Amino acid sequence: MNRPALLTKGERTRAHIVACASSLFWRRSFHAVSVDQIAEVAGVNKATVYRYFADKRDLAHAVIRHNGVTPIEMIFAASFAQYEKPEERLAAIYRTAFLTHSEMHASNGDLFGCPIVGLSLELGQEMPEVREESARTFDEVERYFTQIAKDAAHITGSDADPAITGRTLTQLMHGANASSRLAVEADRMLDAGRAALALIGFPETPILVEDQTT
Repeated sequence: MNRPALLTKGERTRAHIVACASSLFWRRSFHAVSVDQIAEVAGVNKATVYRYFADKRDLAHAVIRHNGVTPIEMIFAASFAQYEKPEERLAAIYRTAFLTHSEMHASNGDLFGCPIVGLSLELGQEMPEVREESARTFDEVERYFTQIAKDAAHITGSDADPAITGRTLTQLMHGANASSRLAVEADRMLDAGRAALALIGFPETPILVEDQTT
């Protein structure tokens, strides 16, 4: 039986550095963090960071890729794997996003928004490759939302264009991340989720378990 190859020690070290840099960039911003600080948090010396990355710019590109893969796998792909109905998939996406925001607020007393958007807005002009990588991630997000819209329209008989609805759902998620961050309120994510469910024709679908009894 074929098994996926285990990561080498070097690959694990590189991934750990990327994860630490991602966390720091997310909370403080790219320009507010030094390579020395990244090395300290990662528990390696500065030379080790430069062994895997040509410079801080190279590390930022790796971070934006990491920031794209993680939510796609943990939120979108996971919801599609677990559920078949479009409204359940959409509810699961927003449930995971809300719980992530809630845990972040409990741990940090703050919300940091979407790490992809934050880094792209900061570096998009000086590092076009970061903006391009972000765009690829959001295109993938939009494909998931468009599939949900298409499946929902098939069930409800709606003649709405799934591509337009999918893009609207994507923009609604962007707005939810920004609103939650500015207000420091994870519940803003639930508000957006309920609006998204209403948009595809399933306003009564609960997002949280406790919603099922209300």
